[in-house]
Amino acid sequence: MSRNGSEAVCVRAGRYPVLVEPQTAGGCTMILNDTAVAGELSMSLDDLLASSKRARAQGEHRLGADQAEEALTRPEATPGQIARARELLMMHRLRLGDYQASVKQGLLALEYYTASGDRLAQSKVHCTLALAFSDTALNETALHHVLGAVAAARACANPTAEFWALSRSSLVHGAMGDAVRSVDLGKQALVLAEALHDPETSFTALNNLGDTYLTMARAMLSRDEDASQPFTDGLVLLREAVGLAQQQQNPFQEAIARTNLVSLLIGLGRHDEAREQGRQGKVLSTVHGYRSLEIDIDAQLAELVRASGCFDEATAMMEAQLVNPDVDDEPALLAKLHRSLYEMHKAGGRFAQALAHHEQLHAVTLLMTVQTAGLQAQMLINTIEIEQARHEVEKSQLEVGVERLRAKELDDQANTDPLTRLLNRRALDRELPWLMGHDEKGTRPLCAAMIDFDHFKQVNDVHGHATGDRVLTVMASMLRAVTRGTDLAVRVGGEEFLLVFAETSLAEATAACERLLTSVRGYDWGSLAPGLACTVSAGVAALEPNEPVSAWLARADAALYEAKHSGRDRVHVAQPVAVAIP
Repeated sequence: MSRNGSEAVCVRAGRYPVLVEPQTAGGCTMILNDTAVAGELSMSLDDLLASSKRARAQGEHRLGADQAEEALTRPEATPGQIARARELLMMHRLRLGDYQASVKQGLLALEYYTASGDRLAQSKVHCTLALAFSDTALNETALHHVLGAVAAARACANPTAEFWALSRSSLVHGAMGDAVRSVDLGKQALVLAEALHDPETSFTALNNLGDTYLTMARAMLSRDEDASQPFTDGLVLLREAVGLAQQQQNPFQEAIARTNLVSLLIGLGRHDEAREQGRQGKVLSTVHGYRSLEIDIDAQLAELVRASGCFDEATAMMEAQLVNPDVDDEPALLAKLHRSLYEMHKAGGRFAQALAHHEQLHAVTLLMTVQTAGLQAQMLINTIEIEQARHEVEKSQLEVGVERLRAKELDDQANTDPLTRLLNRRALDRELPWLMGHDEKGTRPLCAAMIDFDHFKQVNDVHGHATGDRVLTVMASMLRAVTRGTDLAVRVGGEEFLLVFAETSLAEATAACERLLTSVRGYDWGSLAPGLACTVSAGVAALEPNEPVSAWLARADAALYEAKHSGRDRVHVAQPVAVAIP
């Protein structure tokens, strides 16, 4: 299987995208026995994911899908492991043709990778989602994902991821009928592949760009335009792709390239060479069991016979293909065969046979349309449901965040003084026991400082209460300047404040209060009101071992009283007292 690291690669083979998986070309389906299941259940989660990854590389997609689903049920799975399991399951389900499940798992994995910022994983998942949507003709949605793949690859500066994103983008634009843009993107991918010096990426770039030229040529022919140049350009690329596949001894890649080469040679009218390329491609497909490619080449050889003018022989070859039960799984090929047979029988005057094939063509086309429409509808519904679920989660998270902010706002209002935005008495009652708990053994000193404006009543009486409020607000800023995040600054009364210094000695607390008094004394209070001057007094007390809070704060308050009576605008330190131990 042609791969890019952990991501399987889609290489187009002209008629339809072919998943390059040489290890499973025989189309075997693994049947799990009880021993295999028991072994799976005994695996660790990481081993289970690694085994699912190996199963993808070996084309054992049913086994790999079962292992990825088992990983999703493991209770120990982390969000990252769940995303990895979803990414693996997405790829396995795509290989098994279950597009709905593939897209669902891919979108869920993409949510995690987007939230975690894993750009490389985002690009890989986008590429696979683009393939799933492109295969079901949801090209606009596919385009959204290829753009996401390219952007994510470039954001993580990973040239290999950018190559796959560009290659997938070329495929999607080609499916949308934009051949010029498809060729341009294919050329960009080829330049990157050449710089990477990796045979698999180089082959994919050559083959896909050659197929893009084939698509462009066919579109030009349908408009009666000269298509010789895109046919020739594609031929050069596909010859190089065949040579590279032979050099790497990769028969599956060689068969893919020869299949595209046959279509180009038919378009150029080189029937003999086309026949030889088809013969070699069929030999490879038959020997290695590439059944899907073998069927495709048979159809090409029949078209080649028809192009050579041997209508009876071509009719016989196509009729033989129709009775092949394997063709029933190829609705696009069925439609192509019935259309060709209708045209040839009609041209030969066999109108009954022509009508029968026309009716079969109509039935197959209708079935394909109905199935595609149903699949598209379900995939879009799944996408919408996942998006809706994501929006609901985001809405719930937003509501929780709003409630948390509202609760914090209410808590702030309840515990904060509205004027100064300092803590209030209620907050003191809540925070102080926590600080006291850290000082149960007296190993972490606590100090309290009661601070009060001197003659604050005169400020209100002379300058007005509005000026008094501004004075208190300035004071709050000064208190914050002398405290740390671990300290408490509380407004306990009109012009009275309390500072609680955590892990601070009595000398350090006294020095902090002296700095505060100097700041108050030197502040330009006249800027608030002409002639205004303010000072404060402070009383400081250190918490004694086993001292009750009320006694401790009372000593600080008494020290403040002493500072007032000693002349104000000063700090008074409370003397330690002996406390009886019960």
